[in-house]
Amino acid sequence: MKFVLIYLTSLWHKSAWSNNQTLSFLIKSEKKAKILDLGTYRPELIIERVKQIKNPEIYVVDIDKETIKLCKKAGLHSLQRNLEKPLPFKDNFFDLITANQIIEHLVNVDLFIEEIYRVLKPNGYLLISTENLSSWHNIFALLMGWQAFSQHISKKQGIGNPIRLQKDSHTENSIHIHIFTLKGLLELLELNNFKIINTFGSGYYPLPTFFAKFFTKLDICHSAFIGVKAQKIKQ
Repeated sequence: MKFVLIYLTSLWHKSAWSNNQTLSFLIKSEKKAKILDLGTYRPELIIERVKQIKNPEIYVVDIDKETIKLCKKAGLHSLQRNLEKPLPFKDNFFDLITANQIIEHLVNVDLFIEEIYRVLKPNGYLLISTENLSSWHNIFALLMGWQAFSQHISKKQGIGNPIRLQKDSHTENSIHIHIFTLKGLLELLELNNFKIINTFGSGYYPLPTFFAKFFTKLDICHSAFIGVKAQKIKQ
């Protein structure tokens, strides 16, 4: 059992790294752009992600006070704010918005996507990524009668799955509330007048990274992480 947990933990970290690399690859090179990162977590990731933009003007919004302190030290425009509320920016302000591993933590995903649409410039881009409810490891857990790995049903402890990676307590801001399939994420974006440009997946449990890169191209719908590049279309 200990070996299984170590292996799964290693797969998760490698898949998350691959997901970040894909997000970076999908960002179009520009001379200058206003960029908003929602739910930043680690400022060095967004800085690395947009490095091909020569003069990026980076804004970050996160609810965590310590994260905001780190972002300010990194020289980013930083705002501590609950993403369940409207964004404090004017309409048509940003060229690019990234939202990596944040939508699953929110109650009001409709408001979240509506606000992203509002503050994006016409023809601006959204890069969004989240864990995948229909990944093979989640399907396996459900077939076993367990909670899916990506689900959190208690703030006290990770329960309902004997081999889940995180069994410690969760804060209110860290629990997963909405877990998407690729189809669900695509339809939510299309419902809010986004044009789908690209889809991608990362991690294909229980396969190691070398094989996962191949299978996620063939079968995004069952990858561990799913992501979408979408464009704001005028209503």
